[in-house]
Amino acid sequence: MDYSNCKHWYALYTKSRHEKFVEESLLKKGIDAFTPKVALRKYWSDRIKIVHEPLFKGYCFAKFALCEKLNAIRQRGVVNLVRFRDQYIPVPESVIQSLKILTEQGIKLDPCPYIKVNDSVVITRGPLKGVEGIVLEKRNKNTTLVISVEAINSAVKCIVDIDSIDLA
Repeated sequence: MDYSNCKHWYALYTKSRHEKFVEESLLKKGIDAFTPKVALRKYWSDRIKIVHEPLFKGYCFAKFALCEKLNAIRQRGVVNLVRFRDQYIPVPESVIQSLKILTEQGIKLDPCPYIKVNDSVVITRGPLKGVEGIVLEKRNKNTTLVISVEAINSAVKCIVDIDSIDLA
């Protein structure tokens, strides 16, 4: 599909801690930009403060036609336009709208790893910390994990909380 002349949302890689700066710069140039932010409580020795930090560290979303991508990627703080192989993948408008609604409502959001069936994972907390396995199935908050013992051609499976695993 040819996306060169139609405006779509794209993800931009940003320099570390430049997400909000890139968003503001793009908006000043007349390019639609959006960095989903969450409110976090930061604790200092003398006070507690609410700060808004990017939900996806290192990314800002911008809406433009691919033929105008240089206007977006030449902004200070932008590293590159996210692509898969040599294809720039547009982010659906519905995803951007969903993120806007979620962040505007002040709902507690936690970024989590993008884990899918057949991914190699490691349990990062709890009594099973350090166990490695392959994701066999995902259901809501539970993940069926398979631990294979190739030397004896056997495996065992268990169900773990998705919040306790990360990509290996």
